[in-house]
Amino acid sequence: MKGVPEGWGMLHLLRMKKIAFFLSANDLVKKYTDPSLELVKLSVEAGYGFVYGGTNTGLMNEASDVAKSLDGYITAISSKEFAWKLKKGADEEYIGEDVAERKRMFIDHSDAFIALPGGTGTLDEITVVIAKRKLDLLNKPIAFLSIDGFWDGLISQIEHMNKEGFLPYSFEDMCFSSDSPEEIMEYLEKNI
Repeated sequence: MKGVPEGWGMLHLLRMKKIAFFLSANDLVKKYTDPSLELVKLSVEAGYGFVYGGTNTGLMNEASDVAKSLDGYITAISSKEFAWKLKKGADEEYIGEDVAERKRMFIDHSDAFIALPGGTGTLDEITVVIAKRKLDLLNKPIAFLSIDGFWDGLISQIEHMNKEGFLPYSFEDMCFSSDSPEEIMEYLEKNI
């Protein structure tokens, strides 16, 4: 951990809840970036720490810029494969041996998880969290920002697996989904 942000005491940091954002390292169109960045903004303004994959590209880069501009507390979690892409300036930086360790670090250093629109990396990260929730190994809030129905296919598949007996919990029992950053913040405030 580097220094404590100005005006923050150690007690504040010890009590701070942190939200892991799983998001794309690619540049995306505004219909995805604007609501995603609004959710990051709302979470930092509410006093939550911002945890992300640490990459200096795409939506990850933009989201960390938003958190930084609001004097948010930033935790970057990467792995040796991606260390060369690590964006400097986070308050905490962790480099795992590999992607599997990186995902464990996300779980260890976060109090809630949000999947923003993303690709297979985002899907991999959030499904690891859901799998731990399904096994009752994790009881932390999980939310999806489903802009324009982005996550509807995954939600439908999870519901189908529950209905057919492959999962003990429905999607609603494990997760929350909305296209509204404000609704996701309301869910987190009640459940974190």
